[in-house]
Amino acid sequence: MVERVIVAVDGGPASRAALNWALVRAENVPLQLELTTVVELGWSPVGGPEEDFQPVYERALAEASRFVSQNFPAVKTTSVVRRGVPVDELVRASADADLIVIGTNKTSALAGAVHGTLPLRLAAHARCAVAVIPSGWVAGGDGVVVGIEDDGTMDAPLDLAMAEAVARGVPLELVHAWSIPATLGVDFGAAVPFDALIEAHEDIVARARERVAAKTPALAASTTLVQGAAAPALVEAAKDAAVLVVGTHGRGAVAGLILGSVSHDVLLNMPCPVIVVPRSRRPADPTRSGASE
Repeated sequence: MVERVIVAVDGGPASRAALNWALVRAENVPLQLELTTVVELGWSPVGGPEEDFQPVYERALAEASRFVSQNFPAVKTTSVVRRGVPVDELVRASADADLIVIGTNKTSALAGAVHGTLPLRLAAHARCAVAVIPSGWVAGGDGVVVGIEDDGTMDAPLDLAMAEAVARGVPLELVHAWSIPATLGVDFGAAVPFDALIEAHEDIVARARERVAAKTPALAASTTLVQGAAAPALVEAAKDAAVLVVGTHGRGAVAGLILGSVSHDVLLNMPCPVIVVPRSRRPADPTRSGASE
């Protein structure tokens, strides 16, 4: 199966990191690459007319396309210029994709579509998985780490993480973090049933491990159970990883997003490339496409 991958391009260092990540991915995963840029109509840099600004993005797109064709001629590539609000256009494009790749450089003052809160907003609303790549990324990493939740959203990120590990030929680490509910021992004045809590969370990890064994029996997989906050546990576990996979669960209230606090916090403290998988992830529709130019 050929994976349809869209890379957001704006010519900055973050988008170059995103493109490089996608091209390294193409060495292990058959994919059709779409390079896209979004020209936000009605906006231009301070002191610069809009007609001078728009071609900057189009030139960045042309340069990225030329780079791919010259250095990776086997990768089938198309270029698409979209016009509108960047997050809206990329979310719309996600309905026809298997993966959107976007760079991030949250400390940069570089003007461009790929900066600020855009990766967070895109990851929250996209219809497909979103890979967020830190600026300055270089290939490497010892394995794939996936966050295991207990709210019914485990299957999609776990399945994608398995596929990532198999394609890369690296081991998979399943990480589940848990904490004591505040109501226990407070509302009821009783001692916290540690053994029961631990057993319940061990069962969550065991079910995930069984899914891995059933679907990819040859894949080397390990499990980590941590008492504490999930985001710091995942960031620590993935500090030497090739990629970290997390899911969305729609319970977050940060800045009006539906991303969820764990995924949100992970993206603000990225230890490596992070793939965010929506709860209702489904294959792209190959019969639909964006507006090419």
